[in-house]
Amino acid sequence: MDHHLYLPGRFAPKPPNIVIDAPLALSPMGLLMTVVLSQSARVWLPRGFYTLLDNDEYYRHRPDQMGGSWLSPDTRGACLKELALELEPWRRAWQNGRLSSRVHWIGDAQYESALPEREETALLPRFEGCCAALESRLGDQPGTAAPLDECARDVIALSAALQPDSAYILTMAGTAGSGRPPFCDYLERLEFPARHHPGAFPGWSSPAFWPALAPLTASGRSAAIVQIVAPVILALPDGWTETDWALEDPAGQDDETPDDPWRNACALWHELAPAEVAA
Repeated sequence: MDHHLYLPGRFAPKPPNIVIDAPLALSPMGLLMTVVLSQSARVWLPRGFYTLLDNDEYYRHRPDQMGGSWLSPDTRGACLKELALELEPWRRAWQNGRLSSRVHWIGDAQYESALPEREETALLPRFEGCCAALESRLGDQPGTAAPLDECARDVIALSAALQPDSAYILTMAGTAGSGRPPFCDYLERLEFPARHHPGAFPGWSSPAFWPALAPLTASGRSAAIVQIVAPVILALPDGWTETDWALEDPAGQDDETPDDPWRNACALWHELAPAEVAA
């Protein structure tokens, strides 16, 4: 007689966490890609994204105020105008509830957040602590307070706070031949080395992701995966409070001290090849 070992559902592998970068979300196929991708993964949007949607009329008339100072100066103006066109469809999808049951985000408080598991309250202070430490690294650099810049900060902090679970940032790929994402220029501001990963990240060749990413190929766009590696954050216990994570005196501490959650942080990126985004 064959004996089969029954494994309860809670032992099944968790779906990966994918944090969508705001410029990719606001690309012409971004809304469709996000909703379809949420059927195969835990999809997250940055907190600063709500600022754009809540003020969509203003930014549609003043796309230059959206930020994104790390975008290429040659194409930034045209890119922002294109992103602004997608704000209204996103706002309508947000307001009619289509996103709340599929997409996750962290708000300013727990009751404003949409988390996969409500008991994961430790994620909130971890995220806030990561954001505070990133802001201390940026210091008084210009062009870091606009909504797109806040979104860039948020996706980095969120992808790290979600670890040790699998967490990836999905962003626009570069167009200069190397495929290097423009997002890497923002990482350089934080002094995070960003290295190219020659092979695909585990799981990204799965056919489950093809329906979501195929629209990018159809529109002539390409995407890239960025993985943030932050060993100090991974080593800290979940029970720490927001105060425990905060830097007491950021200006007076060296980046190499153990008090910096981003000490030794780096990033890996990989452009999704056509075979990985289309069936």
